[in-house]
Amino acid sequence: MNKRVLITGARDWTDEKKLYDALLSASLIESRPILIHGGAVGVDRMAAEQWSLWGLEVEAYPASDFPSPRDRNQHMVNLGADVCIAFATRWASGTGMCARMARRAGIGTVDYGVDTRMEARP
Repeated sequence: MNKRVLITGARDWTDEKKLYDALLSASLIESRPILIHGGAVGVDRMAAEQWSLWGLEVEAYPASDFPSPRDRNQHMVNLGADVCIAFATRWASGTGMCARMARRAGIGTVDYGVDTRMEARP
């Protein structure tokens, strides 16, 4: 079974190099990892575009397919992932919520933006 990489990110993320470097690192966890994302403008779509350019599989779960952003995030976490990569610009955000859900589910989570852990709550 292919490794799964859950990416969650801010719509206003601007550091494309940091995103690219994190994606490159995650793409090397095995030969054909799958990227899971929520289809939002910003990190989700930038990551999916890059992943696709590398010829890797992408699964999108747009918010419009779920009753709420919380339901969508929980669904992606419930699908399971080997790692969650978070690009949050604010702790209190959908990105932060998804990262915390992933941690609670036992998915190793790496923050490339603000610290999304519960202990970091402002």
